Amino acid sequence: MAKKKALLLNALIAASRDGELGCRGAALAAANPHLKSLLTSRANAFAQAAQELRACLLGLGELPDEPPARAATSAAAARGIARHSSDSSILQAISKREHAVQRRYARALRAQVLGSRLRAVVRRQYRGVQVSHELFRVLRQQYRIPQARP
Repeated sequence: MAKKKALLLNALIAASRDGELGCRGAALAAANPHLKSLLTSRANAFAQAAQELRACLLGLGELPDEPPARAATSAAAARGIARHSSDSSILQAISKREHAVQRRYARALRAQVLGSRLRAVVRRQYRGVQVSHELFRVLRQQYRIPQARP
């Protein structure tokens, strides 16, 4: 049972790491300063979530899977987002990543291997992902609406 918990937590750590790197790359590519700030904030939230999950894993007596070289992964994530030419397309790409992370958290909550303490941590982080996903959905709609010129 502890091995299943460790696998599940490692999967969530990887999802959080992917979300962090995607948001950091998107923040670098975004033109709008407000969007840059939002993406950086979201990247920091993903990093904090991964750190909290690592602490839970260590609390179980398990070691987290080693992440790939951060510099190479960051560069790849930035290149993947940087190919988008507008803030609107960046938001579209980030929304897809957020949705993938949201699905991973939902699957983790359906798993029967989490104890009550771990389930509370995952549920709280899942709510944060849901709020963020909704925010990016609203932003995508705003970027689709042509701005009226005075």
